Amino acid sequence: MNPHFALYTLAGYLRSSGVDCRLYDYNVEFFRTVLTPDYLTYSMGRARNARDYLKLRVQMGLMCKEKSPEFGAICARLLEIDKFLGPKRRIWRDVKRELPEAIAVFNDREKFYDPAQLLKAYITVDKALDLVSLPFYPSRLRFNDFSAPEHPMTVEGLIEFSLNRDENIFLPFLEMKAALLERELRASQEKAVVGISINSHSQLYGGLTLARLLRDKHLPNLHVSLGGNYFMRLREALLTKPRFLEYFADSVIWGEGERPMLALYKAVERGASLSEVPNLLYLDSTGTVKLNAPIDPVPLAERAEPSLEGLDLSLYFCPEIVLSTRTSKGCYWQKCTFCDTDYGIKHDVCPVDRVFAEWKLLAEKYGITNFELIDESMTPAYMTELCRKMIGAGLKVKFFGNGRTDKEFTPEVFKTLHEGGLTMVMWGIESANERILKLINKGVDIHKRLDILRAAHDAGIWNFAYIFFGFPSETEEEAQQTIDLICSHTDIINAYGRSVFTLGKHSKIRRNAQELGIVDMIADDQEFSTILNYRVTRGMDRQAALRMADRCRQQCIVAYGIPIWMFLRYREVIHLYLKEKGCDYLMNHKLSAAEWENVRGNFAPAAEQELAFGYLSNDDTLTLTN
Repeated sequence: MNPHFALYTLAGYLRSSGVDCRLYDYNVEFFRTVLTPDYLTYSMGRARNARDYLKLRVQMGLMCKEKSPEFGAICARLLEIDKFLGPKRRIWRDVKRELPEAIAVFNDREKFYDPAQLLKAYITVDKALDLVSLPFYPSRLRFNDFSAPEHPMTVEGLIEFSLNRDENIFLPFLEMKAALLERELRASQEKAVVGISINSHSQLYGGLTLARLLRDKHLPNLHVSLGGNYFMRLREALLTKPRFLEYFADSVIWGEGERPMLALYKAVERGASLSEVPNLLYLDSTGTVKLNAPIDPVPLAERAEPSLEGLDLSLYFCPEIVLSTRTSKGCYWQKCTFCDTDYGIKHDVCPVDRVFAEWKLLAEKYGITNFELIDESMTPAYMTELCRKMIGAGLKVKFFGNGRTDKEFTPEVFKTLHEGGLTMVMWGIESANERILKLINKGVDIHKRLDILRAAHDAGIWNFAYIFFGFPSETEEEAQQTIDLICSHTDIINAYGRSVFTLGKHSKIRRNAQELGIVDMIADDQEFSTILNYRVTRGMDRQAALRMADRCRQQCIVAYGIPIWMFLRYREVIHLYLKEKGCDYLMNHKLSAAEWENVRGNFAPAAEQELAFGYLSNDDTLTLTN
């Protein structure tokens, strides 16, 4: 929905260092390509061809009495495709007719801020993405996600997906883009580095497909390098998997990319050895993976101004850009046992004057006045100083971010923050049970958290509560306490996002896993996944946690009614509605019974989506429930 943080921050650094670079956001271009009537016609043709082949394949399997898992998957795929070419055939015509109007809603201010029109547009886009995904079933595409369940996140699974024309939805689009880049590079004959930023598992499949396509061109003047937050957690896997580099990239940058990317570009330009590039993984002449010495990241005080030149901001599915920005790196608490977001990150804080100057520049140069703080957590004293500076200078911006229920958040602080432009705080509430919070090592006063939320509410700030179920050893009774907390405080907990615990490979909880009842951890099941499989000996297992998450959904719909915020999906959109219409509107505008019945079968509210728990990576645009 908005430009990725890595694009404009890295471009700013490289351009300030004299490097000519071009920005390509293939993510938004891809969605603009597939969300068209013409592409739906193409998808229907692909679905018909797939059905014809699958019917023959199933007939042969039945004749041979085949019972393999692969044959079962083929049958399931045929049934799903046949459903939309038979009983549900009419949906193609309806969606093709409605799609242009739906897409227009996202860039029209008046329509976007009309919840009825926005809701209808979301429903149409959901249906369109279902149809776009159909020929590639069981792979499934969403605005904020992509899944390929039959392709594990292993080297072989990722290679197979990148080559699979039946299930790789990105392949036709990226083949076209790779061909354009090839023509450009062959014409210029200048040495070039193509950097592909991957920051979540949902970006892995498409990003690696592009990397493989470019590598297959065998251009002597091209160096393909991968980077991004996701690879920071995969160093051990990369060091032992030379096959990954053989297929996908000339190098991988581990950690923050500004200084390594500049050094890589200079080395490639001179034809120098890669051994002099810091933080770089690559294959040496013997085919062995090498990791060069690290280098400290660029301090936030010295970072370059963001540069968005080259990005068409009108392509993003929003009438106003909400730009990610940061005032600090690493959490100032850094002790929560479930969390691994501080892995490989050196804590740093940007001077208030530097943040103010950046926001002022973005407002004047690009007209951007909405910001999402991607800090792990806002510091009360720092944010107070920043907001006072903005108030004094008359800089009119709106922003939101993550927060801990720190006792320094007082009514006076919230008043200043709201006056300075704060619309929403996404609080890490996690659980209502004191035992679980102690195991999490949350470091907040459980008895005063609600006082802090009430003070924020009274100041006009929207309180969003992150909660999750299934922390190791948590019982159903303890999980119910969390549900009760949310349902009994709808006056000050304006919205919530529920999720189910997953065990990060670099989370602190691994150090005391046995005493919490975690056994049988399987770190290498999918080496390019950032989470571990595990089993508990006491408390809820994953299926029980999922049932509690669903119970939470059901009870909260009763407690909240059906307010419109449940359907706005993305935190950026919640922020924009708060900025435009205010807290009261967002809380009190509810769907009628007739409206609810109209959307139930077509639309999953944000509060009904189950996602794995984990704090947000810097460049992700995720749903409210993450």
